[in-house]
Amino acid sequence: MISSRKVFFPLVGFFLVANGAATIFQQQLLSWKIDNGVVISANLLLFLLTLLGLLMQVRAARQQNPNAIVRAVMAGTGLKLIGVATALLIYLKQAGASKSVYAVYVSLGLYLVYTWLEVRIFLQLNGKKDGSN
Repeated sequence: MISSRKVFFPLVGFFLVANGAATIFQQQLLSWKIDNGVVISANLLLFLLTLLGLLMQVRAARQQNPNAIVRAVMAGTGLKLIGVATALLIYLKQAGASKSVYAVYVSLGLYLVYTWLEVRIFLQLNGKKDGSN
């Protein structure tokens, strides 16, 4: 049985730290022309998409078919990419001239961190250190 603490703790921990930092350092971020509302929204979106992708991978790992894991990883990656791209396009359309390009860069950095966390958590849950099947 997979411990839900192993799955949720790193994701929830990073989510809370990132949101806390965006809230605490709001004035500093604004002085750097980074809209903390965009960063917090991107963090929430990435948290939910990463959690969904990770749960798909964990469910696929229980199946006997090894192709199920590949499909789950590809579906999770595609879902995250499409979700982030859609959110970015909506933001750019809605914000108009007042868009915060630096907030978009911070959000892309969050994307990389969440992707790294997803891979790290899944590899730890898999537990095969020697690469054998």
